[in-house]
Amino acid sequence: MVDVTLSVEGGGVYIVGQTIKCSLLVHNSSDVADRLAWATGQISGHVTVDERHVQIAREHNDEVVTNSSSALTKHVANDCFFSSDPEILFCDLQLPPLASKELKFSGVVPTHSPPSYRGSYIKYSYIVLVGLQRVNKPVTLINLPIRIINLPGITLVDGPKKTSSHPFAPREERVNYEDYFMDKVQSLCCKRPRSFEVKTGDGLVSIVRLTKGAYRLGDPIEVNLEFGDLQCVQVTLKLQALETISPESEVKEGTNTRCTTHDTKTIQCIHTKSTAVTLHIPLNVVNSFSTNIVLVRWQVHFDFVIAHMRKSAEIVDAGLTSVSAKGLDCDWRPLERLNVSTFSWELPIRVVPTLPQYIATIAWQRTQTKDVV
Repeated sequence: MVDVTLSVEGGGVYIVGQTIKCSLLVHNSSDVADRLAWATGQISGHVTVDERHVQIAREHNDEVVTNSSSALTKHVANDCFFSSDPEILFCDLQLPPLASKELKFSGVVPTHSPPSYRGSYIKYSYIVLVGLQRVNKPVTLINLPIRIINLPGITLVDGPKKTSSHPFAPREERVNYEDYFMDKVQSLCCKRPRSFEVKTGDGLVSIVRLTKGAYRLGDPIEVNLEFGDLQCVQVTLKLQALETISPESEVKEGTNTRCTTHDTKTIQCIHTKSTAVTLHIPLNVVNSFSTNIVLVRWQVHFDFVIAHMRKSAEIVDAGLTSVSAKGLDCDWRPLERLNVSTFSWELPIRVVPTLPQYIATIAWQRTQTKDVV
């Protein structure tokens, strides 16, 4: 009996274009010598869709690769859109009693690949796949899921270059892609104050202010509200992710966009001139991205509850009138009923990845798996 342990370095979360280092530990736990015929290792990406709503035209779709570079991926999923070249780890491995052997291999996910995503209509997943076989025995497959993050618009081909001032140094030197990736994320998430006026046919409801142009996974979204002419008595904010299937991939025309709410805050704002609300982006979600099958985008949904009174003073006067009419004292009391209407508004936002090490620390990700051959 041989115990096999497949593990990855770096926490199990990786940027596209980053080298994923893997190791395979083979241990003979018996008191007699054992023998394995061969083993290979590779990294592959797979797409799974809800066939009731999504169809993949394989003859025209360059995202799904059915002729994978290795027959191993065909045993895992039918729709493999990426597969690294399989690396032979050993052939005819002899293991003495209680002996162990560790083997290393690595792979790279292309920079144009989509991030790991589990949605309502579609799922993108990545695995480290190892195949082993004993002599005259079936092939044993061991797979370890990994998480891939991506920032749309950045490719390794367009990667950064820096020029050294040293006269004997090469003219151009390529910068580390991971550092370049995070520099781009930092530049997108720097402070860029923005403001938006929310109006109805009756007047100004509120001025909405944001501090950034984009937000990383795990970041707080600070929303400042400055109320206008209309009396807003309550506002509800919802942080939502939207999943839309492209028209070419729809089974039925007009497939509904799936909306997932990740955070909700409700503020009572009667007699309030301004307020601030903070929404939080989880780490276990995906950033904004699009492929030829699906578009994933983010928004903040606002529900303003507006009273049909112009100013707060009118609500106070209405409260005094209702109390006097009942023959009670003239101390003001809240109205039992208030004529209101709800106005909804959506604000699109951009969500980008964060440091892989941060995601791996907070959002649990498995880094090894074990099996017996």
